[in-house]
Amino acid sequence: MATNKNTPKAAPETKEEVSVKAAETAPSRKAYALAASPILWVVSIVALLIGAFGLYQRLTEGMRTTALGAYVPWGLWVASYEYLVWLEIGSLIVFTLLVYVFKTHPILHKMAVTIYLTALAILAMALILIGLDLGHPFRFWHVLVSPQWNSLLAWMIWAHMIYMVVLLGKLLIEAYARSESLKRIGVILSYVSVPLGIALVAIAGSVFGVVIGRPAWQGNGLPLYFLVSSMVVGTGLLTFLFVWFYPNKEESEYLATARWMGKLLLGLLMAGLVASALGGMVLLYPGIPAQAEALRLALFGPFWWVYWILHIGFGVVLPILMLLLPRNPSPRLIGIAAGLLIVTFIAVPLNIVIPSQLVIGVVEADLVNAFHGPTLNAGYFPTTSEWLVTLFAMAFGFLVFLFGFTVLRLRPRDESTSKEAVK
Repeated sequence: MATNKNTPKAAPETKEEVSVKAAETAPSRKAYALAASPILWVVSIVALLIGAFGLYQRLTEGMRTTALGAYVPWGLWVASYEYLVWLEIGSLIVFTLLVYVFKTHPILHKMAVTIYLTALAILAMALILIGLDLGHPFRFWHVLVSPQWNSLLAWMIWAHMIYMVVLLGKLLIEAYARSESLKRIGVILSYVSVPLGIALVAIAGSVFGVVIGRPAWQGNGLPLYFLVSSMVVGTGLLTFLFVWFYPNKEESEYLATARWMGKLLLGLLMAGLVASALGGMVLLYPGIPAQAEALRLALFGPFWWVYWILHIGFGVVLPILMLLLPRNPSPRLIGIAAGLLIVTFIAVPLNIVIPSQLVIGVVEADLVNAFHGPTLNAGYFPTTSEWLVTLFAMAFGFLVFLFGFTVLRLRPRDESTSKEAVK
């Protein structure tokens, strides 16, 4: 169709208008540049190589390189596994509830690919650690071929395998699906992931709750406490990713959503603190020696600072003050508070797993002192090999994230919110 020569031409944009428009449409260049920085690749690869020495020790010398034994069979690796499961599943549950179930903040759907990539990287860390914690890690397939359904461990492994398939399916659909039928399958998988994730966290808590020889773990409150902890740290991860990696930070929805996420994180932090206090009082009230002593070891034992300084100080009080005191906290402040929570929350599973086993050296001291042997040690502190294996797992997972983010370009979307999130 011919154009009208008399049609007035649009006035050229000024430099100010161009710069504002670029700021509104450009992705978060600083976050992307940091993630793509060669320094991160170098640091991650060096950490992987250093940690590989611990992996070599574990594969050649077995469990002899650890401080685990007959009295303390679960240590750093199990606690780290639980922490990573909370982090992975909690973030996905909160994301799915907000975007697909309640549809309160559909703009979060732009973060879908990066959130699923992060969850996959965390899952890789978790599976490496829990696999190496097994006496014979290469026999893991036995529970898949011939599971004993009266064992909660079998249920946990099967649930995690199914959850991994769902997670991979969601990641591939979000990243590459173009047909409406595949997108509808992605929505169905999102709904399925919520009860499946809740079940997995509850089963993980039940694995501890049914151990007869550990009174501090027994009871039906631990699965619920695991779920609350998962929601708290998962919301922290979701908030952190949204604040630092959202594509268009100049959007009005970004600021409103970031502050809403900050309020949600604040509420869950306070709820988690109340749940922790109530759980402590329930353990203390009956006066059962093993339960009370386990709590005393966590609060006032040799590693009291793990709870009071690392968790309560830097992981609870400081983030609450950062989110509560400013009338309108900036997204940067919210992101820092979420980051503090993520880094320090490892103290929670450490204080659940380890003190409850160390208590045997106090309440059953006569038994411990009656027999002596290389594996009959009622004390525990991770060996260098355990720390190195943990470093290897973390570095491997971080490299998975870097590869997906920079090479496969699994980044937050810059286009408008997808229809699947608002239907």
